[in-house]
Amino acid sequence: LFVNMWLVLYTWLQHTDVDVPHFDASNWTWLKGAFMTIDRPYPQPFDWLHHKIGSTHVAHHICSRIPHYHAREATDAIKKAFPEYYLYDPTPIVPAMWRVAKTCVATTPEGDRHYYTNPTATGKPASE
Repeated sequence: LFVNMWLVLYTWLQHTDVDVPHFDASNWTWLKGAFMTIDRPYPQPFDWLHHKIGSTHVAHHICSRIPHYHAREATDAIKKAFPEYYLYDPTPIVPAMWRVAKTCVATTPEGDRHYYTNPTATGKPASE
């Protein structure tokens, strides 16, 4: 049960964030789709145990054949070559998990993209 929970959490955080857009069919391309995941700073020993798949996940989407021992090198090259598409969130995992759970409820359109939002959020702290 714990392993299942951990893998679902890990996968959820790699593919869900307020900064990860979704595209209309008319604006979607393979490259945009491949970049719509997010790298995060997973703590040790988790990053090591998972062969850094969470901190180099964008590279995995670009080319899943990149071996884990070259993933950091590939990620650095991708960040340099595609700074307008590469997504990284430095938020530690627990606060990121909380933000994603609170905020990423539904998508709303913004131009030709859709972003996660919480349409029922009031913007006020829960204690008010």
